[in-house]
Amino acid sequence: MKEIDTEDTFFKEIMSKSELDVPFPDFEDKIMGLIEKRLSKKVSIARDIKFSWIFFILGSTFGIIVTIVLPKLQVSVWGITMDKLAIPFLIVFSYLVMTQLDCLIDFYKIKKTKH
Repeated sequence: MKEIDTEDTFFKEIMSKSELDVPFPDFEDKIMGLIEKRLSKKVSIARDIKFSWIFFILGSTFGIIVTIVLPKLQVSVWGITMDKLAIPFLIVFSYLVMTQLDCLIDFYKIKKTKH
């Protein structure tokens, strides 16, 4: 019984020493606010990456459709036929798809490694 009393006293002493004096009265509220902001930031980043993938797929699909349809049009713009505009469009489209795909994959990897 005496051993239990000494343990209780010991734990009470330890617990009383573990109390922290906070420098400001609203310190705890500020810390909790920062934690909540970080959590909401993580959620918003995940949502934004999902939207990025969705719009990347939609844009790529639109680009592929334009690439297929553009040479078949018999219209000219400023005297240039669509056949001749198809190649520069294809080069720009390919460059954009590759760079954006690379960025999205990098963001996905960064997100994976943080979790």
